[in-house]
Amino acid sequence: MNISQKYYFSDFTLDNYSSLLDIALQNYSFRFFTDELVKNSILLRHDVEFSIPIALKMAEIEAESGIKATYFVQLHSEFYNTLEKESILSFKRILELGHDIGIHFDTHFWNIETEHQLEDCLAIDTNSLERYIGINPKVFSFHNNNLFTLSCRKDTYQGLLNVYSDYFRNNYGYNADSLGYWRFERLEDRLSEAKENNLQILIHDGMWQDEVLPPRRRIFKVIDDRSAYLKELYDSYLEKYKHRNIDWNNVL
Repeated sequence: MNISQKYYFSDFTLDNYSSLLDIALQNYSFRFFTDELVKNSILLRHDVEFSIPIALKMAEIEAESGIKATYFVQLHSEFYNTLEKESILSFKRILELGHDIGIHFDTHFWNIETEHQLEDCLAIDTNSLERYIGINPKVFSFHNNNLFTLSCRKDTYQGLLNVYSDYFRNNYGYNADSLGYWRFERLEDRLSEAKENNLQILIHDGMWQDEVLPPRRRIFKVIDDRSAYLKELYDSYLEKYKHRNIDWNNVL
């Protein structure tokens, strides 16, 4: 068995993502975190970590199958800018496709150590999402859990549902693609066997690509794609405003 087979690299393509959703629909229905608990349901959660364009592609794939998911947005990501125009338009499009948006909250950005601090800083990020994207988020997930965040087990903080609360832990099984491989059980097996009444599934956008790649290369591709986009953006701005674009051997 080579490393690609050991870590199921071929599982993490967008084509296979669509196939996994088809398997899920045979045994489950998809619901929002705010919906009432019913048997044989999936809470499909996207922590938007790396690539808004890939997140939007996944939202489109889901919408084609009539599936609804919740996209958790970071306000302080080092991989994308939530508040740039293209990002805001993409998140609004995700809402138009019938999905929900929550907050992917980074306690490390704020150096939070108490639940009181958590409530105060959640309010700041909530107000930002409301102002720029025009939504009133009702749910949040933690970014990069630590001992403190894992101890936060209340149902709500600052009026937002906590996806790591005892309620969701006790009523839903959990499957995640964190770090770009199946750390516990393979999602395809879990969906096919359908041994659990309910599942919370966590997906990270950049870990899914058009081609088969190891996890590190998937994220490097996200970074390279972002770099190419910014270079094209720079050239387009100078052309739009009729400025000289001077390189080593020519002026565009």
